[in-house]
Amino acid sequence: MAALQFFVISMAAACLASVSCLPSDRNTYLMLKNQKEALEKLKCEPKAVWVTIESQLEFHDDLADKDFFPMVVSVKRCLEECSFCGNAALGVPSKKCKPKDIVDRDIVVKLPYDEQESSRFITIKEHKSCASSQTYVGDENSEDSGH
Repeated sequence: MAALQFFVISMAAACLASVSCLPSDRNTYLMLKNQKEALEKLKCEPKAVWVTIESQLEFHDDLADKDFFPMVVSVKRCLEECSFCGNAALGVPSKKCKPKDIVDRDIVVKLPYDEQESSRFITIKEHKSCASSQTYVGDENSEDSGH
């Protein structure tokens, strides 16, 4: 974290010392601008992903030993690798995108070869909203309290 602060302070000092902080090469400036805009589009919000139903089952669930469909389902999740929380201009992540509101979503699975039980409900966690946590990237020991 100290290295990140040193980098930001060094960049600010370099910019204040020079007339302009823009790269002298126009192509470099455009590339940096495009990178900043791309990072800004990666908002901390739930994104649709597919999840295997089997991965969501309890270890004692007998459904894992049966044929069923669908085998995968689309749910919304807050994914750190698909979100950006930080300074987009510098390309420096400072927070993590984590779920804020989690709800249970019932999924119906069909068991085509089971005469006694032709369908079942499976409950899967879905993220309704996300928030940037206070945990800094690279600081796995701190919690969301910002310490």
